[in-house]
Amino acid sequence: MFTRTQLANTDGVHQLVRLEEEDMTIQLRGLRRTLPGAILYWTLVVCTAGLLYVVDTWFHTISLWFIMKPAPLATAEYIQVTDEGKHLSMERVQHVKFSGTLTTVFGNSSKSSDSMELGELRVFVFRHNRFIMHPVSLEYISTSKWKDAQWQQGIVTGRHGLTSQEVNQRMCIFDSCLIDIEEKSWIRLLVEEVLNPFYVFQIASIIIWSCEDYYYYAACIFVISVVSIAVTLISTKRTVRKIKQMAAYSCPVRVLRDRKWEVIDSVGLVPGDIFDMSDEGISVLPCEAIMLEGDCIVNESMLTGESVPESKSPLDSNSNVMELIDLSTHTFKPEISRHVVFAGTKIVRVRKALSRFPRDHSATPNEGAGMLEISETFSDQLSSTVSADVASGPNARATAMVLRTGFNTTKGSLVRSIVFPRPTKFRFYRDAFRFIGVLAVIAMCGFIANTINLHHIGVSTGAIAKKALDLITVVVPPALPASMSIGMAFAARRLRKVGIFCISPSRINVASKVAVMCFDKTGTLTEEGLDLLGVHVASQETGSFIDMHSEIQHVTESITTAKDSSELQDIIGVPGITVFNALATCHSLRLVDNVPIGDPLEAKMFEFTGWQMEENEGNEPEGDQASNATPLPTVIRPPASSTVPAGLEELGILRCFEFSPALRRASVVTKRLHNKYAETYTKGAPEIIRTICRPETIPGDFDVVLDRYTQSGYRVIALAGKPLHMSYRKTAILERNEVESDLTFMGFMVFENRLKPTTAGVLKELRDAKIRMIMCTGDNPLTAVSVAKECELVNPSTTVFVSYLHSEPHSALNEKGNIENAIANPHSPLASVSWRESSGIKVALDPISLVPYATDPQDAQAVAMADDLQKSGQYGVAVT
Repeated sequence: MFTRTQLANTDGVHQLVRLEEEDMTIQLRGLRRTLPGAILYWTLVVCTAGLLYVVDTWFHTISLWFIMKPAPLATAEYIQVTDEGKHLSMERVQHVKFSGTLTTVFGNSSKSSDSMELGELRVFVFRHNRFIMHPVSLEYISTSKWKDAQWQQGIVTGRHGLTSQEVNQRMCIFDSCLIDIEEKSWIRLLVEEVLNPFYVFQIASIIIWSCEDYYYYAACIFVISVVSIAVTLISTKRTVRKIKQMAAYSCPVRVLRDRKWEVIDSVGLVPGDIFDMSDEGISVLPCEAIMLEGDCIVNESMLTGESVPESKSPLDSNSNVMELIDLSTHTFKPEISRHVVFAGTKIVRVRKALSRFPRDHSATPNEGAGMLEISETFSDQLSSTVSADVASGPNARATAMVLRTGFNTTKGSLVRSIVFPRPTKFRFYRDAFRFIGVLAVIAMCGFIANTINLHHIGVSTGAIAKKALDLITVVVPPALPASMSIGMAFAARRLRKVGIFCISPSRINVASKVAVMCFDKTGTLTEEGLDLLGVHVASQETGSFIDMHSEIQHVTESITTAKDSSELQDIIGVPGITVFNALATCHSLRLVDNVPIGDPLEAKMFEFTGWQMEENEGNEPEGDQASNATPLPTVIRPPASSTVPAGLEELGILRCFEFSPALRRASVVTKRLHNKYAETYTKGAPEIIRTICRPETIPGDFDVVLDRYTQSGYRVIALAGKPLHMSYRKTAILERNEVESDLTFMGFMVFENRLKPTTAGVLKELRDAKIRMIMCTGDNPLTAVSVAKECELVNPSTTVFVSYLHSEPHSALNEKGNIENAIANPHSPLASVSWRESSGIKVALDPISLVPYATDPQDAQAVAMADDLQKSGQYGVAVT
């Protein structure tokens, strides 16, 4: 089904279409070719010795006036595409044979016309966006927003796959699953470059100089122009070819069609196809798909720039993701994107599960994953092992359903933005054309004055023309475009040597106009990895923090069995949860070649425990252990040679709620071997974890300890947890908000993130170039301020104020006299903002005027600092 954003088609000839991804509104105009107009146009081209054609290449409208006439969109032969009155392109309407109903192409609209049979589709393509004419509304609709009518009801493709008829229909709608960029021929590139107004002016100048016997000068300019054109053409051709090779990708895939599995080229994939992601031929995703069975780890750095692999999980049987998914955008909410694998991403690892789809009878006995042998009961399911008899499970696979193909994918949109960059208006180009314009006016004045003067002294008309035109070529520098082209070509060559490709060399000049640089912190200004200094545990008995644990032995030695139950407890003092269990299980790491892969912070946290991970393949047990298409839990075990407290022999991660940027936390549901009940652990930003914990579990020195670490530049992550006294079936259906509520605060993990050796030098260069620098980070603002001062992004002597959000008016906060502890719950409405000095001195900013004042009039240091800041006005703010 299409989600249409097309605007009203008022006269049948014009239509407005909004392209969300390009952030532009285009106007479509129907045109039809006229033979008399075409004859007249080409006659004038011949009569003007091609001059009319040259001018037409600059303005693109002269030929339209002669050759085309308006026609209804429903019958038009060509579609003129314009943007705010500016001509963009002329596209021919294609007639594609089709056999199907209106619903097949445009979805179910609950109208009587949905069953209308279509014999052909009227299609045109603009910048790789495919549009189809709706025969009832008489509007062109983009295929990028197509959504199967069944998906609206939460139903994916049936267990027998698409039929041949459905595949043929969808191939007519979407075309092939390939991002194929048109590579212009050498002749076409040469004509477009030579017909540039600057080079046309140079050709005219060379002819004039030759008539004036300036052969050497004309020959030099000719050679420079030829070299300039050649260098530009070679550079453009090479870059386009490189991008074409990077964009186009196909591979063999095993797809389910007509109740059987078959191997096809990925070019033949269409939305709705079911394919096997675990097939060895797939190393890079050729399309965008949603996971149905099994799970996988993918590297999305090609699209996002993030080097940390992402884990993708299958849809739950009762999931409403297919109803909620919006294909009109290339970005999804976290609860949707964790099921979607994007085109162009590299597959790091695929884990299979027992499949509900038909067996692949063409598979060899050795294909597929092994079945799982479940030992004992559910309480011991964490000890499940993979059978050595891999031949017993040929129907285990990781399946996914195609959502989008070709240029409709996120990768396709990225490539399209490279090939067709958004038009930008820079003062550099405006001033350059003003300069040329001023020179042209001077040249015209000289042309007129020189013509009159030469006529008075009796010079012949031919000589007057040559002298006057020669004056124009002298005033307007003919070597200017060639010099600029050569300079940009050499710049593009230097960029290419360091892996930066540019298909529009003229944009290189824009780089000198950069005024602001924004940086992420972790992995950009600081090292990618983190070092875990230790865990600062909070005791529920004393209501405060105890000493920092920098060794895992200090964490485990306090684990004992509770007196009144078989539950384990540690220094926290709450039966059923321990800090060690939180450190060992509260992560979403995955094993690749027996190495834990995932967020560097989580990897360091798990490495701190010294334990080992194991991942099983297959399906969960039947019966009370409700099964879905997800492999068995991740198992955490101690090394064979280590000794552990009784009852802590093995841990399993039953459910994982991955980190959500919106929530700023992540959670897991875990279980110990032989234990009756599960437990849940959550980690995240301290200010967020604080709001989901029971208030009585928050230590009294929470703010003091947190500020001490953040002001020293450390990254602080809070831990919390609670035991789940319920059956596995109830645990399996818990919502995330139920897991992440009424928790017990457990403590802080403290990480050190060192600056990169090159950071300070790069920032100094930018500072010397008068470029403003901004750091954007999700860390605690006090940590961000400390790092910014360390790398001198902010002057170390600068006083910085940090903002705090509150759910109560500022006057009420003053009455309480405790602004620091009045942090608003993120779900509460915002009522006021307060500003506090980042190093802990009792100085704040007035919330209205932002003028510094001392919060404690008796504090001499605070009063003196506030007075100095008021006089100098030299202070900064960290905006959160």
